[in-house]
Amino acid sequence: MDQLTQIKQLQQKIRQLQEELITDELTRVLNRRGLFERIEPFVNEVSFQLKNPEQRKSFVLKDFSLIFTDIDKFKSINDTHGHAAGDVVLKEVAGLLRQNVRGSDIVGRYGGEEIVIGLLGANLEDAKQIAESLRAKLEGHKIKHGSQELAVTASFGVANVSENTDTNALIDAADKALYAAKENGRNRVEVAK
Repeated sequence: MDQLTQIKQLQQKIRQLQEELITDELTRVLNRRGLFERIEPFVNEVSFQLKNPEQRKSFVLKDFSLIFTDIDKFKSINDTHGHAAGDVVLKEVAGLLRQNVRGSDIVGRYGGEEIVIGLLGANLEDAKQIAESLRAKLEGHKIKHGSQELAVTASFGVANVSENTDTNALIDAADKALYAAKENGRNRVEVAK
């Protein structure tokens, strides 16, 4: 094997390891680290543009919204059907969410049963409609685990980048909206104030 072939194989292995570092092993969507790596540049750019419109008149990405999703009563799924069923539910929900947004959108597991979706170019109203569509698709979807079919719902919080938004503030706003959805009955979409 010549040196050029070895170098190419090492470069491929490095790319593979870099991808593994930002991918959630169970759901195969981005993990928390990957989410921040992918979301932060867009949040910063849109926030900068909103603060300095004269400097970015021709900037293409004018909006960025975030959907924070939490599977309703996930603990009871684990308690009733076992952790293997919980794993199946996480994989199915993450897959359903990823399949129903654009390929350019960002989907990742924030932690536990929480999944975050970054929507490039989506204003708050667009993001709310997308979240409602995802909520309805999930509500109508049955998840097979062995001989059982599990009905799962999720709550959704939606937030949008503003002039003074950084990634943590955007996530916090979407998370607060998510908790409002939980407090207002679950299986619903709430928008950040």
